[in-house]
Amino acid sequence: MYLEEHNVLRSMQSGFCVYDSRGFDYGRTREALDELSCWMSEGIHHNQPCFRYGDCTMMMADDAENIGTRSSAQFVQRRVNCVMVVANIAHIYKALKAGDFKPLEATRQLFCSPALRKSNENPLLILTHGDLLSTEERIDGRLKICECLRISETNGVYDVICLNEYGFPVEESDPVSAYALTEAVYRAVLISDRGHYPKKKFWDVALLMLLWLLRFIGFCFSFLADVFSNLGKHKLKT
Repeated sequence: MYLEEHNVLRSMQSGFCVYDSRGFDYGRTREALDELSCWMSEGIHHNQPCFRYGDCTMMMADDAENIGTRSSAQFVQRRVNCVMVVANIAHIYKALKAGDFKPLEATRQLFCSPALRKSNENPLLILTHGDLLSTEERIDGRLKICECLRISETNGVYDVICLNEYGFPVEESDPVSAYALTEAVYRAVLISDRGHYPKKKFWDVALLMLLWLLRFIGFCFSFLADVFSNLGKHKLKT
């Protein structure tokens, strides 16, 4: 019901945040797009509510103390620099085989929303639960999804498994999932850095002001030189 902020430090002075949100209902795409547009325009913060239809009962069960600890004034409002769309490829593919195009169409509307494009880049697509399909179904499902979204099958699409070949949940040390997630995060950071300029320090501002001052002085000397040159030519003619 609430956004979760995960901080990743690059160094002692820089880093980035990853936010995890709830999934959206395939039958309420318009509601999802409105909420995402609000996040992209106004920013997000930790513990920000992301309610769905039917959450009123759960909200009434939440006591006043917990609601107070989730106040937006306690958390930093951050701008969204990159978006990752997570889709269940097994669910989408099985629905397609049954003749139900609603999950794929909802994913397309979400992925292709203009509000989610940053730095003229599409959102990243993360496909999960592919291990529930056979190899042929998994490849076919990936091709169908990418064709519907009009994106390359090999660029910006990452397949993250949930179960290994033995049927056990994948651990963080799994090399295949670790590589896919690392590449996805790396690409997300690159996209984010394109629209995120570093903060200017005092010396940067001072150097910029000095540069403009020198340009102004140079312009003044050039103007005076041109004026006196014209005066000198006028006296020679007289």
